[in-house]
Amino acid sequence: MKVIQSFWSGNKTNLNNNYGWLSNKHHWISWILSANQLSKHHSQLELYTDSFGYDILIKNLKLPYTKVHVVLDELNSYHPNLWAISKIKTYELQNEPFLHVDGDVFVRDSLLKNNQKASLITQNLERTTDYYTQMWKNIKPNLNYIPQEFNAGINNEYACNMGIVGGNNISFFKEYAKKSFEFVDKNREAWESINCLNFNIFFEQVLFYRLSKNKKLEINYHFEKISDDNNYIGFGDFDNVPDKTYLHLLGNYKRNAGVCRKMETYTMKYYPKYYSNLMTLLGEKDSVSKNSKNLISRDLFYEGMPILFDRLIKFKLPFYLKKMTEVDLKESDEYIKTVEFDGKHEIYKTDEIDFMILNELKTHILYNNFISKIKLYLEDDTEKIKNAFLVLINNRLRNYISLKIITISFRER
Repeated sequence: MKVIQSFWSGNKTNLNNNYGWLSNKHHWISWILSANQLSKHHSQLELYTDSFGYDILIKNLKLPYTKVHVVLDELNSYHPNLWAISKIKTYELQNEPFLHVDGDVFVRDSLLKNNQKASLITQNLERTTDYYTQMWKNIKPNLNYIPQEFNAGINNEYACNMGIVGGNNISFFKEYAKKSFEFVDKNREAWESINCLNFNIFFEQVLFYRLSKNKKLEINYHFEKISDDNNYIGFGDFDNVPDKTYLHLLGNYKRNAGVCRKMETYTMKYYPKYYSNLMTLLGEKDSVSKNSKNLISRDLFYEGMPILFDRLIKFKLPFYLKKMTEVDLKESDEYIKTVEFDGKHEIYKTDEIDFMILNELKTHILYNNFISKIKLYLEDDTEKIKNAFLVLINNRLRNYISLKIITISFRER
């Protein structure tokens, strides 16, 4: 089974288009990270793209695909917001078992281990709530054609999240692609009157689920947990890498500044050559200030530190904690503000527990000594209360590390 990806520019041949991301830079960073992580864990990785995609992803960024198909320019007559149509076209072109992976999915393990023999594969089953129902209510009255698969309506039904999708049942994908194109093409006159970004959900994810259900075909889900259509938790959690082996920056994760900065830091640290190629392409390679370089060095140092903290706690190993010198918290303050390398600020609202903890971290202190001091604040010293308090304190410490408020070291100063 081969692993494939697809990129269609939507006829938006401008390097500065952000494609729904926080910025255009973060959009291209996602491709660097996604392709490299997939290449590391899979022997075959193919790209289906258009001429613009080939120019950026292959000629300039030099991403590690084993084969490239420049076949998606024929879609340029479609509305640019119908981004899923390029995925549908890519499925239609397949004649052997495949697994398609979106460019905002990052893995740290092979996706094929449990999927080699699966008839159909998707990321997870998705419960349609009022979120999808309202989208459909706004779209449906404008459509000239609605497939019979939608006769049951949308509310309290299901769809498939297709961050990854594929399988061995090639004939199903041929029929599915035909029906999907029919759904889109017969509503060409409605493209300008509907929200095409929302329409993607229905001719891709909902139709896939309905057609497979009608045919009584089993779907192998990468995650067995069913998620609500607007409630995906933990899919952008870079702080749990490498223990977390699958991230998918769907929806608002793409526009979350903290998540995007961590994605950028991870890419800078592990794929510096590709990151440098991107900075050259964007004309930013020589425009970084000395202060920004210092902040970038700080973030590279912090990458992976939250998971290191977890392991030090788990195995009861000795280490030191220290509040960063630039973090100054007064009792009247309602939040902590940390400066980021992109000029933005990360905000953390504070409470009495924050003041208590950070007051004890003004000096370099051994973790066990710090915990002993913190326990003095407890009025109730029953074992149950002490254990719950320790969990609370460790969660706060981990969050401070993620926000670069405190740091870890292994020697006394």
